[in-house]
Amino acid sequence: MSSIYGGFEEIIYTSTALGMAATPVGITTRLNPILDPSNISIRGTGKRGLYDILLGMRQPQFTMDILPSDIDFISDYQDGQTEIPYLHYRNVRTGTGLTFTNVVFNRVSVESRHNEAITATIEAWSDGLTALGAMSSWGTLTAVTPYRWLYSTLKIATVTETEWWSWRYEVNNNLQRLGNVATGAIRDVKPRHREVTGLIVKDLASFTEWTELMVVAPASEEAKFNITITIFGEDGPGSGSTVDLLNQDACRWGRLEAPVGPEDLQAKRFPFLAIDLT
Repeated sequence: MSSIYGGFEEIIYTSTALGMAATPVGITTRLNPILDPSNISIRGTGKRGLYDILLGMRQPQFTMDILPSDIDFISDYQDGQTEIPYLHYRNVRTGTGLTFTNVVFNRVSVESRHNEAITATIEAWSDGLTALGAMSSWGTLTAVTPYRWLYSTLKIATVTETEWWSWRYEVNNNLQRLGNVATGAIRDVKPRHREVTGLIVKDLASFTEWTELMVVAPASEEAKFNITITIFGEDGPGSGSTVDLLNQDACRWGRLEAPVGPEDLQAKRFPFLAIDLT
């Protein structure tokens, strides 16, 4: 009797075509491939149970937590419009897995915490799903180092912050599936309005510094300001290779909690809204 293997080394890859070389995107810490058949319940009078169960529109999607080893994987696809031709899930132990076609990101959350690796949580939607096929080669993660907190910089109103504990932002692309009335499958996945939110946790030296953040220059409650989150390349700070994950001039703080004593100036939370990614 054969067994169903789970866990061990499971890697997420991308490729531009079936049969081509597949490239890993990072170290996977959690994954959850999903196929929702969108079942249609058929009820009627005179029968307590169902008369029938019809197949609706097949909806493949994939949620994953990763430690990115290629930050372009986040920056290139977080807009919810740029498609990944093929996204592969492969169990290294068994060599089996799944291939998702024409994948776009519905929700993306990226976070960096003090003294930890940078993490990303992604909910990806697809218009098709097949069993994993043979590729010309599978990339490995044996020599890949994920990004850590020191590989990122945070700017508020163009001023580089050095006393932050964590930053996080989330992109919700509000995707919509378009049905194929001829086959019952999905013919396309389209983005709708985008929502960008985030949270910064940082230390404050004084109440004055808190009030300055409250009225980011120019000192007006009507003013919007810039927030920039940048990731350095694989060689770290000073390598010359950088990617802006977020660089938006029209940001505003959410609800800010006022410190009531000197000890409360440590690790204050600053939720924010942005009108877009760039």
